[in-house]
Amino acid sequence: MHLDEIELFLKKEIAPEQFRKDSEIYGFHYGNYSKSKLIKKVMLTMDLNLNALHFAAKNKINLIISLNGLIKDSIKNFKPDLINKLSVLSKYPLTIFVLGSAFYAAEGGILDMILDILYLKLDSPLELKNQHGFKIPVGRICIPNFYPGTNETFTLEKLINRIDSNLKIKPILYLGKLKKEVNSICVIGTEGLFLKYYDEFFSEDCDCFITESTNKSIISLAFDLGINLIEFSFFNCEILALKKLCNYLSLKFPYDEFYLFNSNNPLKLYTNP
Repeated sequence: MHLDEIELFLKKEIAPEQFRKDSEIYGFHYGNYSKSKLIKKVMLTMDLNLNALHFAAKNKINLIISLNGLIKDSIKNFKPDLINKLSVLSKYPLTIFVLGSAFYAAEGGILDMILDILYLKLDSPLELKNQHGFKIPVGRICIPNFYPGTNETFTLEKLINRIDSNLKIKPILYLGKLKKEVNSICVIGTEGLFLKYYDEFFSEDCDCFITESTNKSIISLAFDLGINLIEFSFFNCEILALKKLCNYLSLKFPYDEFYLFNSNNPLKLYTNP
């Protein structure tokens, strides 16, 4: 395939360009942007860390599709980590495409993966308007599906147990009463989004919110309103979504090679022996 073929596919179907945040890195991020560039080997990765870049160089990858970019903000100075990454990139003809938050919002993206893993049924998207007036589905409002043969009251405790058993991830932080019934669940994606718009999100008729980040203001308000909160890392969900995307792309472009680079979550949970 050529670069313009996969670019069009990514921007139209996988991580629609209209779903990107205005200030974030999205699309081609580094390298040769020639539309006619021939692509034979593609690597998908969460982050552009040194291990991922060395893997790409060693396996002669033509295109890296990354969830996150090399940088998030403007470059004020060249830090050693960035210098090392640019040194690796300068030696090989790599092109980098960044999916960004659009891959969270897109149909079949990370938010939908979370719903699938937690066996939740979509009720409606949670949308915010960007500066151009376009509605972006930044969250998912859903209801719990019940496992076959089960029709008991669905509680906060059961939801947390479902997260624990299906994702095998710790810690899982929560606010609320474990035995309290949960009827409407809102899953919020994109780092920092909940921190910025939590007042608007809380206006939705949901009794439980799942997010990756909170702060004292959010916790205090949720406590006063009697809203359940669950916080945990979405890292495993992001990897599973990229794995699914890797398989999908390999079917869409069967004459090319696709690799998934999994650097594993660098954060570890300390347990006292």
